[in-house]
Amino acid sequence: MLPELLSHTTPNVYARYKYTDEANAWTGIPEFNLLARNVTVPGLSRRYPAIHCTASADICQLVTDEGEINAALSTFALIHSPLFNLTQSHFLLANDGGITLKQGTLGSVGFARFSVQVGLQYEIDEREISDGFPTGYVPQGTTAPGQWPLYMYGTEAFELSDALRQRAKPT
Repeated sequence: MLPELLSHTTPNVYARYKYTDEANAWTGIPEFNLLARNVTVPGLSRRYPAIHCTASADICQLVTDEGEINAALSTFALIHSPLFNLTQSHFLLANDGGITLKQGTLGSVGFARFSVQVGLQYEIDEREISDGFPTGYVPQGTTAPGQWPLYMYGTEAFELSDALRQRAKPT
């Protein structure tokens, strides 16, 4: 299918993953082949430069690569690409992650209350941590753990609406 024809196709589902192992959970399924159509979209991650779709383009897959910046830029590139019509698409955001067995098991769904930006800190190598430091994580602009960060950008933490979390929570 030529890229200009994809703009007339509205995928029903867009699945987004961070890396190959997560994305591979959807490959090899007899009912649909996510590698039937591969569309290169300018602005996607260098490691994952193409959107993968079924032959009908009803289901498409975006792999963003790891890191907040890769996820943000790849998603931005997809949303603003003229190659797809996303006005009726549903997005499935799926990633692997650790969960305590007291809260859930494999296949559990969890919605965090807060999203915390952990990139605005320093990390000291474990072999070089000073005596008395309980951790190697030091807030940006400081000299020791536990100090208030010198630089605040207003993007360090976001709280998701609890009403939205409760509505999305599986019953």
